[in-house]
Amino acid sequence: MHIRLSILSIGILVTSCTPKPIEISNNLAPIDALNPLDSTPMAQAWCDDSQITMAVDTGAIQRSLLFSPTVKKLGGRLRGSGSMRTTNLDVMLKNGDQPLEQKQAVVMVEQAPYDGILGWDVIKDNVWRINYPNREHQFTTDLPKQVKNWKNISLVKGSEYAQIKDPNGKQVILDTGAQYAVYIAKKDWEAFKLSYPDAFVSVYNGYSPAAGGFYALECMYIKNYNVGNLTFNNIVACESFADPKTMGLSKEIDVILGIEALFQREFWIDGKNHKIYFSKERHNAPLAPAFNLIGGTFTLDKSGKPPYRAVVAQWSPAWVAGLRNGDILLSINGQKNQLQHMIEYVTTQEGAKANVKVLRKNKLATIHWIVPKAPEPGEYYPTTPALTDEEFEIQQKEWERKQEEKAKQALENATPHLQPNTEQPQTHAE
Repeated sequence: MHIRLSILSIGILVTSCTPKPIEISNNLAPIDALNPLDSTPMAQAWCDDSQITMAVDTGAIQRSLLFSPTVKKLGGRLRGSGSMRTTNLDVMLKNGDQPLEQKQAVVMVEQAPYDGILGWDVIKDNVWRINYPNREHQFTTDLPKQVKNWKNISLVKGSEYAQIKDPNGKQVILDTGAQYAVYIAKKDWEAFKLSYPDAFVSVYNGYSPAAGGFYALECMYIKNYNVGNLTFNNIVACESFADPKTMGLSKEIDVILGIEALFQREFWIDGKNHKIYFSKERHNAPLAPAFNLIGGTFTLDKSGKPPYRAVVAQWSPAWVAGLRNGDILLSINGQKNQLQHMIEYVTTQEGAKANVKVLRKNKLATIHWIVPKAPEPGEYYPTTPALTDEEFEIQQKEWERKQEEKAKQALENATPHLQPNTEQPQTHAE
């Protein structure tokens, strides 16, 4: 069995003015949404006779997943080995309902922010309203008449993900378990960066089973990004964490849209009719408070084991200060324990001062920096698409042919030609 997951992380609180009320059907769907909606959408479910809290995650294809600490807390048994296992416990939307899975899958982790996940296979059977400006979400069975007049984008029928139909033919997935707005496939990341040449390049880090564990990758703050007729403004775009081999995929997902992409509007996801409806933009979301302003961080290895090692974006403030990829963290401002909190503080808080001691190639180094203010979002400047090897070879041969023709022409122009004598011979009278 292939288990495919998304990143599960904490988002941002965004508030706005109250829009015109929408008449919602009294036929409530069986999923009990939990409010207020501050970050990852949450819902209530049941595990045997106990209430549990589940993330609502369109990036997970399973109906439900549990985390191993929940199984331990509820006294369940684990079966199998490795990072993905099963349990004798059952997950239900309502107490006494049929279990969501015949064999309940379990993700093995040290700790988790909630008990488990409700995936796309459950979500798509309902209509889901996501309203970050008003800090609320809910499930219902019917789409309100007013919403049917809103702009919309289509979902790909038959896809096991919440896959958006993209006019450019890219595979675009909506993942409500991912923190930032846009995640670009690793194969396209360098070209994407060139399209925003004045954008500040930083780093982000986290944990995801889809990444095979802990990770740290590059990200940028950009002014806008489009998917069909939907525009996202002032967002964080990231190098994708999703590893196709870990997820059991044959190739990378081109684009993943996370919850930050939903902050500026109200959305209605109608999985049964394969549509996502969206309102007009209601506010400009602020830059995420967790955005890394220094361009460098420290992360554990994939399995979560120390030491913390540096990941640095080239030419970032951290790089200019002297931090380099692979530096082993020893202390921050004299503190050697509980380093995760200190790492976040000296990379995200404007004005924070850092005195960082690291070990580099068995030599001690001390690095100092002051966290700068938040950057302006980078503008989009499209560049010429990169050529494939075949296209480059064709263009190279054409260029050589033209050069050969020019050389021949130049040779001909430099060589004198004998002009034929067209004059009539003179005759002399005898």
